[in-house]
Amino acid sequence: MRQVKYFSVFLISIFICFISVQNIYASTNIPEDIQKYAEGTGLEEFKKLILEDPVGYGYADKDEVNNVTLGPGFEVHLFDASKFNNVSTSLIDVSKPTGQYEFIVMSNGLGKSFLTIERYEDSFRVVVAGGDASRLAKSLDIMTNTLSTNSDYTYPVLIKDGNIRYLVANLNGKEVNIPDVPAEKNALMGGMDNNQLWDSEKTISFLKQVQSHGGNPDADGTGGYPILESNASNGVNNYFLTAVTSLLVAAVFTFIVYLLFKKKPIKK
Repeated sequence: MRQVKYFSVFLISIFICFISVQNIYASTNIPEDIQKYAEGTGLEEFKKLILEDPVGYGYADKDEVNNVTLGPGFEVHLFDASKFNNVSTSLIDVSKPTGQYEFIVMSNGLGKSFLTIERYEDSFRVVVAGGDASRLAKSLDIMTNTLSTNSDYTYPVLIKDGNIRYLVANLNGKEVNIPDVPAEKNALMGGMDNNQLWDSEKTISFLKQVQSHGGNPDADGTGGYPILESNASNGVNNYFLTAVTSLLVAAVFTFIVYLLFKKKPIKK
């Protein structure tokens, strides 16, 4: 019976952890009509455009394109040039929404491409289809896995700075972020990459230094960014990482419960 009890605790822990991470994926403040368009017409438009040259867009063939699915989405923010020099601790405070919404398009469980849409007159339209979403997919995994183990956080905000995308959130009273910069390119970001979360104060300090050496202080969306090359083959399996993280957290929790019961004295 004791083994059954511990196994039940283990299964419940896995379920709670998995649901916590999925809630973060789902809660990115996308308006319902935008989400509906992206899932339907938007994704079909994406396929139509990519099917013109699947290999050129990083896909193996037409079958892979036809089997893509829509992943998480975010409203796109840009750095506001008029605010950038007056803030030192918050990337969100120096950004502004663009009215465009960017989604990660998934292929075989991997973040593959981008689908960006916006409102247009009385309807919607696709603005961008393609690109390499693997770096942002990894950033999202790292951030959601961290947030899921904490109770005091806000949902991620997406800020684009040139070809760099930052996911930004408040965690335990402090703003943190993760740029979609791979480890091999972290020298271009002052040592920061998408393997962990970084204090926004450190990121702003770095961006101001870069901007002072050639950035345009009057142009929105140019906080001073390095140039990164895309590599469509560097995908990260969002759902696999989510499952592994849930499993590890559940195992630790179950072990703690086991120790507590084990130390409890037996009543005669």
